[in-house]
Amino acid sequence: MANKKPNKKQSVDKKSRVVKGKTPKQVYQLKKAKKQKRKFMNGKFSLDILDILILIVVVAIVSCLLTGIILNKQYRKSGILLDESLSADKNIQGFINTYEEIVNNYYEEVDKEGMLDAATKGMLNYLQDNYSIFLTDTAAESLSETLDGTYQGIGIVEIGNVVFDVYKNSPADKAGIKPNDEIIKVNGKEINDENYQNISSYLYKDKSNEIIVKRDGKELTFNLSFATVVIPSASSTIIKSKDATKNIGYIGLNTFSKLSFEEFENELKKLEKESNIVSLIIDLRNNSGGYVLSAANIASLFLKKGQVIYSLQSQSDMRVIKDETNENRNYEVVILVNSGTASAAEILTAALHDSYGAKVIGVKTFGKGKVQNVKATNNKIIKYTAAKWLRPNGECVDEKGITPDIKVDIEYKNGVVYDKQYDKALELLR
Repeated sequence: MANKKPNKKQSVDKKSRVVKGKTPKQVYQLKKAKKQKRKFMNGKFSLDILDILILIVVVAIVSCLLTGIILNKQYRKSGILLDESLSADKNIQGFINTYEEIVNNYYEEVDKEGMLDAATKGMLNYLQDNYSIFLTDTAAESLSETLDGTYQGIGIVEIGNVVFDVYKNSPADKAGIKPNDEIIKVNGKEINDENYQNISSYLYKDKSNEIIVKRDGKELTFNLSFATVVIPSASSTIIKSKDATKNIGYIGLNTFSKLSFEEFENELKKLEKESNIVSLIIDLRNNSGGYVLSAANIASLFLKKGQVIYSLQSQSDMRVIKDETNENRNYEVVILVNSGTASAAEILTAALHDSYGAKVIGVKTFGKGKVQNVKATNNKIIKYTAAKWLRPNGECVDEKGITPDIKVDIEYKNGVVYDKQYDKALELLR
């Protein structure tokens, strides 16, 4: 029997089962292809370990590519929307273009933050409104502290050069300064009738202050440094009648901070419960204001539901703010005011005068009839006028103030303060 000639292209050595003329890798691929072909022809399909690993790698690469493409499109989309929003206002786009032009092409390196601060200040200055201001660093911190009910100082309140009050746990309180002490010298500067209003400007913030006071004819020297002082918003006392049946309550309110309403309410209810007061003096002298909401909430303790507290007139509308509570009172109230009574303090004064019938004693108030919004960011504050407020009778007090029902001023003679405003309030209520 004649021998068959092997195929020239695929000569096989039966012993080694190696296809002649092929590398081992090529042999593996041929066997794999035949195997897959048989499985496919038989209606079956399967993957070995190597196939699965390759598939996983491919899927991972494709997923990463698709994710990158999607995120890139989303980013570009958001950027386009931002550009479209800004381009709607040509002035804004012009500002951005100018900023970029200066930052990129000015011959020296530009302080970007400083330039933007100057631009912000310029916008607020353009309004020509004394109450729309841009505050940074120390000034911003000071305003925040005041609204929060604290400040950096020594802790005294003076009328003229006489200590009127000493805040509890303040440097002045711990050192031993007392109400009625006469301040005669601050850091070597003699205090007299001409410069007593500048006492605070003579104090050092970063080092100890030498303050000399006169008490009972003796001179006492104190050394005080600034510290964080908690300002008690409200303080109270009782003016008792001879038979204890017509006691008069007194509440002094220094500011309208976040805690002012709560403190005032606590003091008021303590006076009513413990002393059975039949009338009340509210002292708002030198109260420069604060949160309008605090003033409105205090007014709501006295007014009947539905009575007007104040109105707000903005660029777009007029809103009337009325008492929405069921709490009210009906005894006599006298309010003490002076030229330092401003803003939220004037709102409370006007609300109780016009809607409650309270009497106002003192001198004409400051006259701040505008309300500001405050926006704080990165130790900076933008404060701008958002509306003007009207008292319940419809008048705006801006630059006019509130004229008292009874005009009377304090007297200051030879280092002694005669509080005739307070005396007049007692006379009226008695």
